[in-house]
Amino acid sequence: MRAARLSIALLVLMAACGPPPAAHLPPAPSQLFLEAEAAFSRGDYQPAVEAYSRFLNESPPDAYVARAYFQVAMAQYRLHQYGAVLTTLDDLKHHDPKQQSVQALALRGDAELALGHRVQALLDWEEAWVGATPVEQPHLRERIEPLARQMTEDERLQANQSVTVPAVREMAGLSQSPAVAAMPAGEIPDAPAAEASPGAPAPLTGEETTAVLEPSAPAATEEEAKTEKAPAAPIPEAEVAAVAAPPEQAEPGEPETAAADIGEPTTKVACLLPLTGPDHAYGQRALAGLRLAFADTPEQLVVRDTGGDPSIAQELMTSLDRDPSVVAVIGPLRSSEAEVSAPLAEREQLPLLLLSQREGLTGHYVLQMAMTRSQQVRLLVGYAIDTLKLQHFGVLYPNDGYGASFNRLFTEVVNGHGGQLVGSQAYKPGDPDVGRIAAVAQHWRSSGVQAVFVPDAANAATAVAAQVRHEIPEITLLGTESWNNSAALAKAGTSVEGAVFADAFFADSARASTRQFVERFERGAGRPPTVFEAEAFDAGMAVRHVIAQGATTRDQVITQLEGLGSLEGAGELRSSPTGFQRALSLLRYKEGKVEEITPGADG
Repeated sequence: MRAARLSIALLVLMAACGPPPAAHLPPAPSQLFLEAEAAFSRGDYQPAVEAYSRFLNESPPDAYVARAYFQVAMAQYRLHQYGAVLTTLDDLKHHDPKQQSVQALALRGDAELALGHRVQALLDWEEAWVGATPVEQPHLRERIEPLARQMTEDERLQANQSVTVPAVREMAGLSQSPAVAAMPAGEIPDAPAAEASPGAPAPLTGEETTAVLEPSAPAATEEEAKTEKAPAAPIPEAEVAAVAAPPEQAEPGEPETAAADIGEPTTKVACLLPLTGPDHAYGQRALAGLRLAFADTPEQLVVRDTGGDPSIAQELMTSLDRDPSVVAVIGPLRSSEAEVSAPLAEREQLPLLLLSQREGLTGHYVLQMAMTRSQQVRLLVGYAIDTLKLQHFGVLYPNDGYGASFNRLFTEVVNGHGGQLVGSQAYKPGDPDVGRIAAVAQHWRSSGVQAVFVPDAANAATAVAAQVRHEIPEITLLGTESWNNSAALAKAGTSVEGAVFADAFFADSARASTRQFVERFERGAGRPPTVFEAEAFDAGMAVRHVIAQGATTRDQVITQLEGLGSLEGAGELRSSPTGFQRALSLLRYKEGKVEEITPGADG
């Protein structure tokens, strides 16, 4: 602190008495900044927070912004305002996402520990350790080693599956290998997951700091949550931590394991996922699937965090395009990120395997890997008309982009398939008018309706469906992938008996390759995989397959992917010049559980 004050005093003196400073020197700090520094040094932390905050609101010079944010976070920590610390550090990330700070990461871990989040604290300190200097590492060791003695058995299991840096694993007393190493031999040879270490941040001087990680993005809207295959029930953080390694954003550095034994891969595959920000749980799940696909060659996978921000996704795509060793990119998850990444990939001829459901973005170099809405609708309508021999349909949908899109698609496919739509009715998202739905159902019953399609998240959809079933007991209920939620269906009970819907992945499928994938994943993670892990795993295996067949350039990768034919993994993929078609599972809720009707049915 004394060195920092001397530096500031020197700058003030130069500004007041000497000639103008050189262009590369920072401007003199404002009086408000000096007041904040003085309050902090006296231990007057609340006045310091207020002064730093006023300073930051005045559009200050960049030379002092990072320090001001960090000092605010430090003051909040000493005021025991631990949640506020994390918020301020997020603001620090947003200020400059390209840099990382060992101090900021260490402080983030301290705040998480104070909140009782021991595993997350360990992950933050692990990330700090990667960029720490020999002078800084002992301070991190003083945090990590005592934490190891505090963890419960469940926390130790989570940490054992998440921490990848060998030195940190040793300090934390984690002797076993990460999750992917526990998979059975046979399909992919077992090997410990080598750490893809983020590059070291710029050296720090005194107590200065720089911004860290990626910027946070606004939380996904209700429509985006449904669009991006988000499970109807929230994903517990503990489940995510049990299979996913800590977020990585910077260029991979030298691993602490023997690099000579591994060698630098000449071809790499990158992924763009939201590993921080409001959608991080889904990004971590997708990353877990990719880590399993690259279990024996972890150094070949280049991990990049978009933070859920389209501008960051675009910037990372540009950076990856400049790396000739990257022959393909997998991701992103969110439609908004896919919309900016896909045109860039097509223009620069960089193969991109999309994990977003967004349609209309494919091209010669952009391939669709995730299930789309139109695939679901074609499968549902085909089954209803061709197998169940139904002809008259109604649609009840939430009045948002998700519901309106499915209503349009369903109408088009029914008419094209020789069926008849007796009517469609929108309702307020999240708050359907039960009386209005009952009246509509009664009217449709007089028109001979045989099936009603409700494209909404499971909790809302089942409430609507139950009202329809009350008015028309014999009605056939149809839904989207969001209905694949056993807890919500069980809560609705017999009112949704026999409901039919489609999904890209069904963990209890009888398909042999799916069972093999599920068993491998469960053996390492201790829980069944979801569609996020499954689709990412298949994308990774598709690229790995063509590389194994000799593809070493981007053009060779895309050509061989287009001619891949059929690939069985978590699901079944069939390639074509226009992308991949994923074999969907047609599902039905029957006698209290979800069952598969037609395994491997075409979408």
